[in-house]
Amino acid sequence: MVLHYNSGDFNKLPLFIQAGWYNGDMIYFLNGGRNERGVLEHAESLKLYERLGVQRALIIPYAIMEDEWQRLWHENTTLFTIPGLEISSITTYDIDKNVIERAVAEADFIYLPGGSQKTLLQRMEKLGTGEILRAAVQGGRLKLLGGGSAGAMVMGTKCIVGRNDVTDVVDGLEFLSGHIVDSHFMNRHREARFLEVLQKHPDLTGVGIDEDTAAIFEDDFALQAVYGAGTVSLYYANKKERYDSNSTFNI
Repeated sequence: MVLHYNSGDFNKLPLFIQAGWYNGDMIYFLNGGRNERGVLEHAESLKLYERLGVQRALIIPYAIMEDEWQRLWHENTTLFTIPGLEISSITTYDIDKNVIERAVAEADFIYLPGGSQKTLLQRMEKLGTGEILRAAVQGGRLKLLGGGSAGAMVMGTKCIVGRNDVTDVVDGLEFLSGHIVDSHFMNRHREARFLEVLQKHPDLTGVGIDEDTAAIFEDDFALQAVYGAGTVSLYYANKKERYDSNSTFNI
């Protein structure tokens, strides 16, 4: 059930500080791309970090294809900031498995920025980072796992990697088991292609996230919150639901 409040009422009910909402399990933080930093620094995001006790974020920008950007991320630890959090990153220049394992172990929030889904998945496999990240999730060491645009799209069981060819669907990282995620959703008119993908994968729950919009999922994959400029669309069992920043949920 979705309840709607006017904006004044919603502002009086900050979701992330409601008593009893957080049970200590890992939370999924996805955004639909474009201004990813704006979503990461959104007032509700800052409340979320505080509520979860997040202190150290690890950025893994594998989806950025250009080697120059990988080098810049590798050399400049202040390239990306989030208020109140200590930031580190690993890139394609970090090929030592021990370095990757240590970076993942020291973080309580891991975030995958946007770029190319296919490149991100290939690098995750080649460098062994996907396996290391999966072990961290299974071990219960993370408080928050997130991604934007391509970084959000790889989180599901399946991942669309073709821009126009919707038959180009590959295995995702499967952190959001039983789901498939699309980004830039309404902004790039992707609903038609998404519905075609879902027809071929009827066992999956579809999640379409608009630009500059956050979707927060609990560890059991229940959508817990939406905020930002756009909407989040869910598709399952031949049903469609759409949520925005004025939607709140049973918690």
